[in-house]
Amino acid sequence: MATTDTQNSGNRRMPEQARIARFLETWLGAPLHALEFVLQWILVKPTRWFWRHLDSWSYKLEGTLLRKILSSTLFPFTLVLSVFVGLKLVENGITSLTLVGFVLLPIIYGLYCAPFERLMPYSRKWLEGGNDTAVDIIMYFSGAFWSGISGLIVSALFIIGMVEALEPYGHNLWPDHWNPVIQVALFILIKDFFRYWFHRALHEIPALWRIHAAHHSVERLYWLNGIRAHPLEILSQAIFYAIPLALVQPSAEIALVAVILQLSIGIFQHSNIDLNLGWWEYIFSIGDNHRYHHYPDKGIGDSNYGGELIIYDILFGTFHNPRDERPHDNIGIGTAPDYPMTVAGLYIAPFLPNQKDVFRVEDNSDEEDTAAPGASTLQPAE
Repeated sequence: MATTDTQNSGNRRMPEQARIARFLETWLGAPLHALEFVLQWILVKPTRWFWRHLDSWSYKLEGTLLRKILSSTLFPFTLVLSVFVGLKLVENGITSLTLVGFVLLPIIYGLYCAPFERLMPYSRKWLEGGNDTAVDIIMYFSGAFWSGISGLIVSALFIIGMVEALEPYGHNLWPDHWNPVIQVALFILIKDFFRYWFHRALHEIPALWRIHAAHHSVERLYWLNGIRAHPLEILSQAIFYAIPLALVQPSAEIALVAVILQLSIGIFQHSNIDLNLGWWEYIFSIGDNHRYHHYPDKGIGDSNYGGELIIYDILFGTFHNPRDERPHDNIGIGTAPDYPMTVAGLYIAPFLPNQKDVFRVEDNSDEEDTAAPGASTLQPAE
């Protein structure tokens, strides 16, 4: 039923039993619903029609030498290319051209990855998802807005004071005489340590999981929905990440190249491209690693917390990627199949006091149909 509603009636709304939340979603969220509808017809449906023309080619590509080569080389090639482009963009410092290139990169990555998702899909079930792309587009731009707001808050409340306090240490800590590529790798390594613990806290602390559940509401993985996050998560992580930034104080150029590299890794983290990653999956949080992280079974889903790197999961015992299997394509919040999928619903959901009752599946037989074995052990946002 949920799938039918999503496909035919737009994105799933707040359940009827949450009357006040449904009222707020309907009326306060009316402009967002209208925007979702407009995006569906002027952008999502036309591009989906276009990409469908690649489906016949994907069947011809299966089992070929070309596909094997692409599946093994696509990620490392993109990684090297991203570092090269990033260093070129900051070659003459942070200029207007640098900022334009940075803004256009997500679009370029999308045009780069979307055809590969059609030609080499990990799951054909994930190729289309109702009108979720419209939601993710809105969440992308709203995320950029909230990131800007969080940047102002962090600058006003934290960065200035911390930089002043840590100036005698941080300025001397950063090895700005090292090769730029090594500096970028070091910055990502430091930042991801903090990101690992923040992400782990989002899963293990019930109050934080309520906020993070919006990200795990996705029912398929594809290149764009890695950015789906609640504004409260965006604001809190900005404050948390201010600590390593203030401590190590890398140059703006190094930080920008690192962000570009993180963006390229993030695209592959959620992409629906079937890759042969081999030992790369023991360094980066991509491919099967992150598919397991989105399992509806808490025993498996509470793993692989790394943002860009997976090494901290290996070090701290939260790594999960069995060699003798591949993850299935049933993902989401196992006991919350009625979690809303509209932008307004995703914004409102964390504030519901009775989420267990509103989003929980009551019929065990339904759970078996909609989730993986063991999914009932996953607690929805509490």
